[in-house]
Amino acid sequence: MISPVLLTTTLLASLTSLSTSSPVPQNTPPPMTSSIPTPTTLQPGAYWIRAVVQPNYHKYLQTKPANLPGTAILDSYTTAGQFNIVDGQLVNKVSDPPLYLWVEEPTPADSRTPSRTLATWFNTTRNPFGTFAWQGDSLTWSVASIKRQNVAAWLVCKNQALFVNTGAYGYQTPSGCADQTIHYYNDKTANN
Repeated sequence: MISPVLLTTTLLASLTSLSTSSPVPQNTPPPMTSSIPTPTTLQPGAYWIRAVVQPNYHKYLQTKPANLPGTAILDSYTTAGQFNIVDGQLVNKVSDPPLYLWVEEPTPADSRTPSRTLATWFNTTRNPFGTFAWQGDSLTWSVASIKRQNVAAWLVCKNQALFVNTGAYGYQTPSGCADQTIHYYNDKTANN
């Protein structure tokens, strides 16, 4: 039998290790410690998604660890996720179970003037807020309750985290962030 003191200490240590300074809302799943390898060739029906301008030129959409629930980031081509849009949902096509890109929903009090940055993360359940679509090769996200000048505008901020940009692209960019658009790429392999 485990002593109550040991059990309490273990639980507190576990809970403490889950706290994070990440911009991802608290209802997201805690990151896992191992990854699911990403195939190095593009799977049928999937796309790579990447930025095409500096400072994130050819950084690819993914999570770290790869293909597990967690913060959406742009990072190395060697661990790039593979995605497609299915019924308005952006889905990681190589994770098991599938991962869906979520967007932070502003509180009702903030809905008229939402934050300039809305966090994104991958989760094992469908995203209930907004719709993803392709506009040419650009990834877009929209929702009726938030008016955006450019539905293809994204921000990459601290630790390469990806955010929806609710403001003007390239104007009054938040400190520590870079304006980006992200695009699908369908060559056989991801490249630098």
